[in-house]
Amino acid sequence: MSEKYYVGIDIGGTTAKIGLVDSYGTIVDKTQVKTQKNLKWEKIIDSFIKPVEDWKEKGYSINGIGIGAPGAFDKNTRMLTNCPNIAELTNVPFVDYISKKLDRKVIGDNDATCAAVGEHVFGAGKKYENFVFVTVGTGIGGGIILNNKVYRGKDGYAGELGHVIAVPDGRECNCGNKGCIERYASATAIIKTITDGIKRGDVTSYSGVNIEDIDAKMIFNRAKDGDIDSINAVDTACRYLGHVMGSVVNLLNLDAVIIGGGVAAAGNYYIEKVDYFLKQVGWISFCKNLKVLPAELLNDAGIIGAASLILEDIKHQ
Repeated sequence: MSEKYYVGIDIGGTTAKIGLVDSYGTIVDKTQVKTQKNLKWEKIIDSFIKPVEDWKEKGYSINGIGIGAPGAFDKNTRMLTNCPNIAELTNVPFVDYISKKLDRKVIGDNDATCAAVGEHVFGAGKKYENFVFVTVGTGIGGGIILNNKVYRGKDGYAGELGHVIAVPDGRECNCGNKGCIERYASATAIIKTITDGIKRGDVTSYSGVNIEDIDAKMIFNRAKDGDIDSINAVDTACRYLGHVMGSVVNLLNLDAVIIGGGVAAAGNYYIEKVDYFLKQVGWISFCKNLKVLPAELLNDAGIIGAASLILEDIKHQ
């Protein structure tokens, strides 16, 4: 097979999704492997690369392997320095280990940065030189593209948008700080606004709903149908995120803000609200041509984004 292919490994706390991607961003084959946290790191990694070895044996010409993981990747040591969900992979040379075993170029990065690169190579960011990608789900993450290249900062940790302070001395965050935007604008935060309101008696429109069944999708659907409690919860989250992103736009003078993750799947309803609140803070001259867009890669963003690390690297060699 003369065509070049790229492997994306999207490592999660429960499973790793592994895909074979062609030069057009199409996933040719994919699988997933359970993340076996009870094993030594070499055994965990061996289970992730077994499908890649199988693809090589079938004759696929693999040009490199990209890895995305939920943690902080040090670009100098090529190791994860923080990965709370998979402690076994912290501060171990698994990137170099994979490269040696497969005799291929391997690049690892934070999963949100991978998603940003994927959007730049194959998705909503293809035609933009400067944008910030923000993923909104259980938490909030991000990636930065500046001057057509991924911006990683001095050590590779840039893009932690979820831990920009939105409310000084506000809610405690898992990172140890108080007032991070993640605590006010994530899906978790939106659910908390409703469930706390129910417990206080302020939210009355959810009577008859089991509190354990309330998720972000339910809240968004109710907001679209005109439920005032749900509208207020979504508006509050969008206001916090929009104001923070407006400040980011003022700092970086971007072409676009691209929003992905589970909450962004709510579509135009959510995107338009973030856009509205962003432009309350972003300077008029900076926002005149600014685009606020939904991500395009969605369910396969992890695989395609990780594989895109190799394509992005080749482009800038």
